[in-house]
Amino acid sequence: MDKIKKFQKKCFHNYKHDIGYPTNYNYLYGNPINVLVPIETTINKFMIVGAYPSAKFFTVNGLQDTPLTDNDSPFSNESYFDGSRVRTISSGNELNEVILKKIGILREECWITDLVKVFLFKQGHINRYQKLKKNDLTENRTQFDNFAQKSIKWLNEEIEISNPSLIILLGVEVTKNIFNISEKIAKSYLTGEVKKKQINNIERSFVCIPHPGILMKKFSRNPWPERFEKLIAPKVKEVINNLKHT
Repeated sequence: MDKIKKFQKKCFHNYKHDIGYPTNYNYLYGNPINVLVPIETTINKFMIVGAYPSAKFFTVNGLQDTPLTDNDSPFSNESYFDGSRVRTISSGNELNEVILKKIGILREECWITDLVKVFLFKQGHINRYQKLKKNDLTENRTQFDNFAQKSIKWLNEEIEISNPSLIILLGVEVTKNIFNISEKIAKSYLTGEVKKKQINNIERSFVCIPHPGILMKKFSRNPWPERFEKLIAPKVKEVINNLKHT
């Protein structure tokens, strides 16, 4: 068994217990909340690290955006019918269109993963479930930092296997936990400039950029879309072009 398959199998079976995620959590109709291991696993190129997986959302008894099952993989972009309309997983489309095209790399060049590898329930999800008479879950989105810190060793193992020339961190939460810094300092890291960190005694190169979700929210008080377009993405693209020509 090669290193990637060995890691996928170990992570799938052991991760939830290792980070303290409740093993009895299931979606509304009993679908298990599984560990979304990396599926797109290109080595020696680029690594994309998101915060945590989304899910497939459906309309149930008139309640829109009710999570019912896992996505197929981190930042998946498959389409499905949600009970009222055909929809495409937004996280995958946002990664493709908002990030990768702007910085000049293809999904095929990436190892794509999440720091926390299981779906997390926001209070709004729990409220929907309670209206649908499922009352055995509690909100756990606010436990992200706790789960993230316990997930660092899993990400470090992925980095060792994938050996990326550049690791691209999406968003403040991921940056904060990987560099073990405050949220304020993490925001100041979202510049596209290269940061260095030792991982398993090897110096690795990182760039930290806004999460694609916030880049999709284009309103006057959100500076990130324009900042990314004019300043951050060009810096990352330059870094990537230099790596491709060395």
